[in-house]
Amino acid sequence: MRIMLFDASREWSGGANRVLLFSKELMRRGHHVTVCCLPGFEMACRLELAGIPFHTLNPGSDVNVMAVPELYRMIRENDIDLIDVHSPKFYWLALMAGRLSGRPVVITRNVPFRKSGVKKHINGFLYRDLVDQMIAISDKIKRELIEDFRIDSSSIEVIYDGIDISGFEPSELPASADNRGCPLRIGVMSRLVRGKGLECLIDAIPAIVRNVPDAHVVLAGSGEIGEQLRLQAQQLNIGDRITFAGFIEDVPGLLRGMAITVVPSPQEGMSMSALESMASGVPVVATTGGGLVDIIVDMENGLIVAPNDPEALADGVIRLLRSDYRAMGVKAKSVIEEKFALNRVVDQYEHLLTPLMHRKQAGAR
Repeated sequence: MRIMLFDASREWSGGANRVLLFSKELMRRGHHVTVCCLPGFEMACRLELAGIPFHTLNPGSDVNVMAVPELYRMIRENDIDLIDVHSPKFYWLALMAGRLSGRPVVITRNVPFRKSGVKKHINGFLYRDLVDQMIAISDKIKRELIEDFRIDSSSIEVIYDGIDISGFEPSELPASADNRGCPLRIGVMSRLVRGKGLECLIDAIPAIVRNVPDAHVVLAGSGEIGEQLRLQAQQLNIGDRITFAGFIEDVPGLLRGMAITVVPSPQEGMSMSALESMASGVPVVATTGGGLVDIIVDMENGLIVAPNDPEALADGVIRLLRSDYRAMGVKAKSVIEEKFALNRVVDQYEHLLTPLMHRKQAGAR
């Protein structure tokens, strides 16, 4: 199979990581993969380091038809069999290029943002009537696509993010908050941008440390609101209870020192950082706004709380820290091994796309 993946990530994210991991695994299996991404950003750098063929193109507008001939040329020159589009910026342009070249077009929906008004009707026409297949990265996103756009359930396949579990080892921390004197590190891995619930997280810290005196938050990531978050922590007099660690490349190493992690985002497709945490045997507190609601079972392998609610978030963190979170982490790791191991999800991806490619080829004869 010769496949072209489209990604327009400007910052490194779970969606970008999915494209990279899938590309590596598909190439390992003997498929030919080409990625089309934006020039000058992290994706192009990582693809080059991994030896994955790629083209860069910045179309400017999402509907800049002047970019279509260039995309058509890429598809023809690379003899592409199938197109999988992961970013809205390329939805319409890749679809037009795919139709012109007679290639099937798949859209992978990896964000939960719901539309309204005219844009909702336009997207519904795209998803329901124009593309050959929809992929949702979570059950929640699939439910919302069906509800919002009246798409037939059989046209949407849920394929989770895949994770290479071999590099993740269990946490090295003791089993519960009863081990006084040992810092209980609460990990948060996120881009420091608006919409990730980080302000809510910092508002929750005073209540957390009052109830669990050894708790300490480690916020790993960088972004535009970093200084704002530091100022917020200082104003709440908790500057010594949170470490702003910046961007950390060694995620498995970071997670080995965590008791639990938190994904405070009010909207999230699935959260790669949560999957990495669970793969390390570290349970997660997440919100009802993300795809983790279908994966996390309360007080069995993690905890789900209401979004944008500092009191609910603090209560959830305290509950988890006072529990046998190590035992929950073992169950969380089992979920990842069963449902998210990279080889399993790429098996599912191959089984979905191969017949689609063959049907399209047969119809063109």
